[in-house]
Amino acid sequence: MSTLLEQHPQVPLRSEADLEGYFQKFCKPHDEVRVGLEAEFLTVDRASGKALPYQGSVSVHAMMRALAEQYEYEPFYENGNIIALKKAVTYITLEPGGQMELSAPPVKNIFEVEAQVEHFLEELRCLHELYPSVMWLAYGIQPLSKPEEIVRVPKKRYDLMAEYLGARGKLAPYMMKLTATNQVNFDYWSESHAMGCLRTVFGITPIVSAMFANSPISEGKPNGFHSFRQEIWRYTDPERSGILWELLDERRRFRDYLEYVLKMPVMFIVRGGDWIPLGGISFREFLKNGYQGAQATLNDFELHLSTAFPEARLKQYLEIRGIDGQSAELIPSVAAFWKGILYDEKTRDKAWQLVASATREERQRLVEEVPRKGLQASLGKTPILEIARELVALSCASLGTQTTEEEGRSECVFLKRIQKAITDPGKSPAETLLEKWNNEWQGDIRQMLAYLRI
Repeated sequence: MSTLLEQHPQVPLRSEADLEGYFQKFCKPHDEVRVGLEAEFLTVDRASGKALPYQGSVSVHAMMRALAEQYEYEPFYENGNIIALKKAVTYITLEPGGQMELSAPPVKNIFEVEAQVEHFLEELRCLHELYPSVMWLAYGIQPLSKPEEIVRVPKKRYDLMAEYLGARGKLAPYMMKLTATNQVNFDYWSESHAMGCLRTVFGITPIVSAMFANSPISEGKPNGFHSFRQEIWRYTDPERSGILWELLDERRRFRDYLEYVLKMPVMFIVRGGDWIPLGGISFREFLKNGYQGAQATLNDFELHLSTAFPEARLKQYLEIRGIDGQSAELIPSVAAFWKGILYDEKTRDKAWQLVASATREERQRLVEEVPRKGLQASLGKTPILEIARELVALSCASLGTQTTEEEGRSECVFLKRIQKAITDPGKSPAETLLEKWNNEWQGDIRQMLAYLRI
């Protein structure tokens, strides 16, 4: 959901011409591209398995305060409440339901990504000594709590988002309070690279989401989906989420993504520390006419970019969003998969060709089927498990060619984890979880929590 932590001087925007070239200026040379990770974890009460409250002696706020004190994070406050932590260029932020998110700085390779994840998880594990009644889960949805049982993190941004999204999607409260994801960020070295990556991601992301489906149990029982998180997003806000079908056209350019953003309604702006809703006018209208005396600025535009929630989005980098929260072992594998696909142009084109012939109707049907069927869904007449296996093999081969002399190790080891856990047996994490639930655990939620804990 993003956290506005540091204000920069307001740069006024006089017209759309001031935004031409915005994305181009963030292109990087090939040898400077990096990988960034954002990973969300669920904080729950060990005894009940329900989401921890934000306030109280044993709470999300207490966990944030303990992290700050134990590991020298700088806390950020809103009205006396800790809403984020910072140490150097690492951020720990809170999603609306108290989900704790690691926003790690960009690094060169996936071995470094894995080290970042393990370092943060070790910090959380050490808090067990101070708070033995708390545990953290690596999973895609709160396993027991209902939305109405969770009090939102007290941020004005989240209050406004809840009001705005709640009027547009019946499952918006579920998205904000219950779900957890792993997001991966990539640089782009040219306009054609960025837009080619967007096209490929939009083309294959339903298959990848099925491969990593991991939210089949919520409110203490199977919910009928492999990825309930994906289903929730289908009923959140269609104007700013899902797949941008028009960007599957290979002729699309930065201007086309800018057009999407300009037409999208503005949720809010910030002036003098106050969050101000804009009544649903588009950014284009705000840029042209202002709003109650406020004129559009570059800060407003960048805040607006953070309120677009398609499966992949452009900011100063490309952010891929369509993955359920994974186990600690598979989080780096998510990043490795996408690095192999996107940081080699021949591999990216081969990945696109696996789905290029699908019709719009076949793609839409797949998006509708994946939440419930997962890897058992089909794209047209082709089972997506076949495509998933080919994609993993492509990514693994690509990572082998990306190995640097300095590193000396192939990041394909992370793809081997996907093959062993998912594509070889032909089962997503959701299917594995449901099998254990129905057989080994006999519906015992305590065993499920022990399985999901970090």
